[in-house]
Amino acid sequence: MDSLKIFNSDVVIMKSHTFLYNGNFVNSLKLLAPSFPSTCTKKPPTSASTARGGTTGRHFQPSSHIDLKPSCSSHMAAPTSDGLIDDRIARITSAIRVIPDFPKPGILFQDITTLLLDPVAFKDTIDLFVERYKDKNISVVAGVEARGFIFGPPIALAIGAKFVPMRKPNKLPGAVISEEYSLEYGTDKIEMHVGAVQEGERALVIDDLIATGGTLCAAISLLERVGVKVVECACVIELPELKGRERLGGKPLYVLVS
Repeated sequence: MDSLKIFNSDVVIMKSHTFLYNGNFVNSLKLLAPSFPSTCTKKPPTSASTARGGTTGRHFQPSSHIDLKPSCSSHMAAPTSDGLIDDRIARITSAIRVIPDFPKPGILFQDITTLLLDPVAFKDTIDLFVERYKDKNISVVAGVEARGFIFGPPIALAIGAKFVPMRKPNKLPGAVISEEYSLEYGTDKIEMHVGAVQEGERALVIDDLIATGGTLCAAISLLERVGVKVVECACVIELPELKGRERLGGKPLYVLVS
C-alpha cells in the first residue's frame, strides 16, 4: 500500500482501496468505493430549546482518484491575505510532527502534540485565529471532538464568546440534539446540549484538521438546524487534495497550514 497522509475522520477513496479513518490515521479496507452526495444537505430548522435525538444521515462524495504522494514533512505554510508568509505560520508548520508508519505501516500521522509542546508556536496559533475573529461579533465557538477542544476554548475566551463542545455520541449528560453522518458501512454522529446555543447567534466552528469535510459539514448542519449563523469554519491544517472545503456547501473555511 502506498504511504498516506493522515486524516481526521470519515472515508477516503484511493485507487482500488477504501480507507476508513478515525482520529489522525487511516485504515485500508480494500472495498469498493461508495457513492456520497458532494455537499451538505439542508434540513428543516429545529428549536434549540426543544430539539431531541438524532437525525437522518449525512453523506459525502470523496474522489475515487486521489493521488497522495508519500511525504514525511508537514504541510507548507499558507500565505497571508497580502501574499506574504507570516513568520508565525512558518513556526506553526515546523512544529507539527509527521510520524510515519503509525499506528501501522503505510500510515503518516500528523501529530499536533509537538505544536502544543512549543508555547510560542501554540500561542501563535491561537493569536492568528483571535486576530481574525475578534471583530466578527461571534458569540459561539463550537469545537469538534476531540482536538477542537484544544483550540476552541482559548479562542472563545479571547474573543468573549462561549465555547460549545460538539461531542461523540453518549458523552454529554443532558438532553442533546444530534447530527448523523455516514462512514463507510456505518454511521457516526456529533451531539451538543439542547439550549447550548440560541437562534440568531453567530458561530465559529473549529477543529484541528479538515480532510474530506464530513465532520465539519455535520457540525454546520447541526448549528444551522437550530437557527445559528455559522460565520466560518477554521482549522489548523487542511489536506487540500481531499477537497474537503468543496463539501462545505460554500461555507467559508480558514486554515493556517495547507
